[in-house]
Amino acid sequence: MKILSRILITAILLSGTLYLTLTGCTKSKCGGVTCQNGAPCTNNVCVCPTGYSGTSCDKGWSDNLVGTYNCTRSGCVPGMADAGTWQSTVTKSATNGGYTIEISNFDRSGLRISATIDSFDNIRITPAGSGSGTSATGSYANGTITLHYSTFSAGTMSYTCNMNMVKL
Repeated sequence: MKILSRILITAILLSGTLYLTLTGCTKSKCGGVTCQNGAPCTNNVCVCPTGYSGTSCDKGWSDNLVGTYNCTRSGCVPGMADAGTWQSTVTKSATNGGYTIEISNFDRSGLRISATIDSFDNIRITPAGSGSGTSATGSYANGTITLHYSTFSAGTMSYTCNMNMVKL
């Protein structure tokens, strides 16, 4: 009797393990890959959430931008003294690393600015709702970020410049 019950328990455990192995693999796979970053699988294709791309949605739009940059500014209106060259660091945002970045020492100010990037490597900076801050548009290509930006204080534009950031 004990042998029969052991055989029965072993058979149940083996069939359960086999079921979990087979169904677990098919549920996590999507057309031969495993979808990342919360992407659902539709018709054997991972549908990437905003900020991610790639066959398995494993590449954040911001991944290529992360690093240290030599920065310069030019074309300021009204005219400003040359700021020379300084370094800024681009990191992924802790809240959404897929498409949000942080730029340290923006415009040699020591301030950290948040920016978003889209799937075409366009960059946008929007000032906080206080009417003060920085607004910018630009792009990333071949290790270089170019931005056209304006600073605002109490809703009034202070100055406008172009910034060139070259990745080290």
